[in-house]
Amino acid sequence: MDKGLRRIAGVILMVAGIACDVWLGFGPPKDWDGAGRVLRFGLGFAGTGAITWGAGLIFWQPKAERAGAADVA
Repeated sequence: MDKGLRRIAGVILMVAGIACDVWLGFGPPKDWDGAGRVLRFGLGFAGTGAITWGAGLIFWQPKAERAGAADVA
C-alpha cells in the first residue's frame, strides 16, 4: 500500500474511532440496560481499537527500515 494512502486511511480510521467514542461519552442515552449496555461496551472497544489501528497505519514501518537499539550509536 502506498505510504500516503496508508496514512490517509489511518487518519480517517482515527477520526471515526474518536467520533464513536465521543458519541458514546456524550450522545447516547445513559439508561441503556441489558443488551444495550453490552452493545455500548462493544462499541467503546471498537472505537478504541479503531484509534489504535489508525495510529498503527500512520506510523507503520517495515522491519527492513526499522533501526534497532543495537544499530544506533
